[in-house]
Amino acid sequence: MSAVALTVSQTGLRPGECYLSDTPVLRPHNGSQPDLFMRWNAVPLDIAAIDVVVHLHGFSRSGGTMPLSEKVPRSGLDLSRRTRPTLALLPRGNWLRYSWYDFPAMLAGGINRLIGHALELFAGAAPFAGGGLALDRFILTAHSGGGMPAVDAIAGSQRPPDEFYVFDGLYGRDPATGDPLRGLETIEHWLRGRIAQEPARAGALRVVYIEQQTGPFSRRVGGLIAKELAAFGSAEAAALHRRYRVEPSAVQHARIAERCGPDLLAAADVEFDWSR
Repeated sequence: MSAVALTVSQTGLRPGECYLSDTPVLRPHNGSQPDLFMRWNAVPLDIAAIDVVVHLHGFSRSGGTMPLSEKVPRSGLDLSRRTRPTLALLPRGNWLRYSWYDFPAMLAGGINRLIGHALELFAGAAPFAGGGLALDRFILTAHSGGGMPAVDAIAGSQRPPDEFYVFDGLYGRDPATGDPLRGLETIEHWLRGRIAQEPARAGALRVVYIEQQTGPFSRRVGGLIAKELAAFGSAEAAALHRRYRVEPSAVQHARIAERCGPDLLAAADVEFDWSR
């Protein structure tokens, strides 16, 4: 449970997945083992860098005994239609009480350390031509209770994500503990820096929400996007809006990541076909 087993073919690594236990970065988290799920698509051995997707899961009725396998099927970490070599990570959160989880180990650059650790394990298990792997594109996804921890992880990240997808997760903060909209400033700062890299390095921010749960915060993010895109001409803004937008969900809360994640990992500008 501490090593990655890979299958090598004549063209490179075959798609696979594994569970790992006692991940160093995740040791502060309270919960069951294994604590890290990894999945990858076909990976050529002559590459020097690979894309990494990190998904932060939501709450669990299983409480502190939640097996990580409970979160995998509905995480949206389906790489079957993604063409770029990609490593997907699903870390187990920190059980607080009842059904509540958070991700303190991902703060203050912890999410970057998790990626670095995973890349080291992955590269060490295969005969890559360069002997190691660097991070190319960083994609952060989050569902439900993982949404606000994902925003907090961005705030302390040394390498902010290129793409950020939130599935009904922008609940905001408890008004009793301060500003319920705290975190908007983090998204605004990241969004401004991200759009400044367009079109040389394309990115994305897609938020899918259910009004009665995460509507207010999500719509405020939509306002930030509109403000940034207003500086572009109509044609450029329209193209960017396909990758930067906030939209209501047509499926129930529990299924949003499962439904939207695979589409977004295949194409950041996808139009969701809610009839499927």
